[in-house]
Amino acid sequence: MSARQPWADPAQYQVRAVGPDDRSRVARFLAAMDRDGLYERHFAHGEAPNLALLRRMETLDKRDRVAVLAVGHDGEVLGHAEYVAEHGAAEFALMVLPRSRHRGIGRKLLTALQQIATAAGQRAMHGMIQASNTRALHLVRNSGFSLAAGEDRTTVIASRQLSPSQPLPFIRHDPDRTSLHRRPGPGAPLRAGGG
Repeated sequence: MSARQPWADPAQYQVRAVGPDDRSRVARFLAAMDRDGLYERHFAHGEAPNLALLRRMETLDKRDRVAVLAVGHDGEVLGHAEYVAEHGAAEFALMVLPRSRHRGIGRKLLTALQQIATAAGQRAMHGMIQASNTRALHLVRNSGFSLAAGEDRTTVIASRQLSPSQPLPFIRHDPDRTSLHRRPGPGAPLRAGGG
């Protein structure tokens, strides 16, 4: 008999790891996402960030590259979350369909990522959130993350230790290699302006 994970809720939806047959489900999920939700997740418009997310599904290793889904009774994806880790620091991102928000899905996806990251030996977790994304800021604050201003006034960095070991610095992953937030092109800045 296997122990049920506390982030699984089969009465409403199931939170589970992305599987090899989930590409078409995730593609439908991305097509159903609202424009604002996609921008809050990818920091960009267009198909390129969605295609990058689908490509990352092929490189998941259950340690440094992890993705989980909230799946409804009909088998359709209600929410997606992932992290990419480097040197023990996992950068996370998540999104939930507009019609499925306010049901605790984002919280359960984030809890699942934290549990998986901790079990995989990651020591810290962080994510970059748009300063205007009050839903996400509320979620991470209530999940024990500390908030700090990003490189400019448009972003907030949410971070927390996963284990009591030595604190890790914020590490931005090379966006051309393992981007969770789309970069306009090789060598281009992540955000316009700055300096």
